[in-house]
Parts: sequence; C-alpha cells; structure tokens
Amino acid sequence: MKSKERLYEMISKMERDRGEYLKRLFKNMPEETAKEFSYIEVEKNKYLIQAGKPCETVYFILKGNVRGMDYLKTGRALSFMDFSRMYIIGDFEAFSGHQDSCISVCTAEKCKLLKISVNNYLRWIQHDENALLLRLENILKILLFEKKSDREYLVMGCTDRLVSFLVRFYERESKSPEVSVKIDFTQTELADKIGFNVRSVQRSIASLEEKAMISVTKGKIVMSAGQYALLKEREIEKERRN
Repeated sequence: MKSKERLYEMISKMERDRGEYLKRLFKNMPEETAKEFSYIEVEKNKYLIQAGKPCETVYFILKGNVRGMDYLKTGRALSFMDFSRMYIIGDFEAFSGHQDSCISVCTAEKCKLLKISVNNYLRWIQHDENALLLRLENILKILLFEKKSDREYLVMGCTDRLVSFLVRFYERESKSPEVSVKIDFTQTELADKIGFNVRSVQRSIASLEEKAMISVTKGKIVMSAGQYALLKEREIEKERRN
C-alpha cells in the first residue's frame, strides 16, 4: 500500500458500517504502518486461516463475507460461525498469545481484503490507544452476541433453526427484491449447518413449503422477497413469544 491516503480511498468504497468503522480504526495510524498493507482478492471457498497452522496474517474484510469452518469425523465440513459482524480476522490468537490458529476461516463468497503481517499489526495497535480500544470493543460485542445467540439456538427446534438460517442467508445474498435467492446446498449440508439430522431437515423443508414460505426447485430451496418476509415475520413472532 503506497500511503494512508490510498488506504482511505479504498475504505470509502466499502459499505457504510464497515467503512466508518475502519476509518475510525485507522484514524491515528502512522504512515509507515499504512505502507505495510497489501490488497488482495480471494475467490469463494478459499481458506484464509487454517486451524493448527501458524497465524501470521491479519485480514481486513473490505467486501464479502467469511465463515468459520470445522470438520466432522466423517470428513464433512461444518460451518460453525458467521463472521458477517466481524471485519477483521486473524488477531484473536495474536491477542491471546497463541502462535497457531485455533479455527479455520474460509471465504463464503469472493472477497476483497487488506492484509498485514501479525507482527506489523501488533506493533501498530499496541501503541495506538484509539485503535486498540475500538478493536477490543468490537471483539467483546461479537462475543456477547455469539453467546446470546448460542443460548437461544440451543433450545430451537429444527424448523426454527432452518428458518433462522434461511433468513440470514437471504439477507446476506439478496441483491434485488425482484430476484429470488437460491440456497445451493444439499440437504446433508443444511443438516450440518443447523445441527439436525437429514430426516428432520427434510420434514422442516416440507412443512415450510406446504405453508408457501419457501419453494423447492430441483431439490434446492428458493426464496422470493415475499417468502423471505413470511419467514422473517415467523422468526420475529417466535422471539416475541419467548
């Protein structure tokens, strides 16, 4: 990266929440640190961080989303964490003193990223009170949200978990209300994602389809904007009752 000014130009093209956060984070960054950043584009389903391997890079997500991954004993991949509220990855281990990554993180779609070495990142943030406070605030908010979500998720039945997954998926993937969103996962993959067996997922899909909350085309779930609204309304009503 040539300069801090160039860094700000790239940030200005981001969606509002991410851009505003990084502008505040980079406010007092020294020029020499800005020059250590590199811009990269990474295709979907590529690992940025792998469990058990040295954590040497910190990534700033300019565009796109990533997800935490783990592997079951069967060899199937299990997506266990949604990082859509987190704009920086790779510094948890650095803060906690671990040399190797505890989790794997891969791209959920094509991503535009800034990257910097862990050493340069720590050298900067340890001496920038503004950046350190903002980053720790972000981490704590995410951890608290995840903890609350985990408690709520544990008591959900299969259909409720599936609805929650579909609502989040639509909100992340929808580009236009006029265009339906296709969930291009197999029933086995959906079962892994929401933590129920395939038979339960099949029954939940059939129930939602019968109520016209989703459509199924060639074995894949498809949602229109109207169906998303029905699913969202169901989710909100469930939260009110709880």
